Amino acid sequence: MRENRFPFAALIIVALAAPAAALLGVVALVVWLAELMGSVIYPCLILGLFLALLATIVYKVSLRDIMQDMHERVTVIYDMTKLLREGIDWAMRVLFRDR
Repeated sequence: MRENRFPFAALIIVALAAPAAALLGVVALVVWLAELMGSVIYPCLILGLFLALLATIVYKVSLRDIMQDMHERVTVIYDMTKLLREGIDWAMRVLFRDR
């Protein structure tokens, strides 16, 4: 049991350190561009638009089909549970109707 603690702790450290490193990299890039341009607003806008464009491209290229497939699966599960509930309600009415 003790040998499983180290990989779990390492995963937690990586899960915390990776976003912090990415955030610090973005801040450093904004500060560097701000010194080059003489304004903080323009680098923030440029980098923000770039990251939004990157996120949109990643979504359209790799995640869109996966999200649509998940939506279809959830819709099928919802429809099946609705039919099951209607069947149970019908059976309860037939079996336990007032005599």
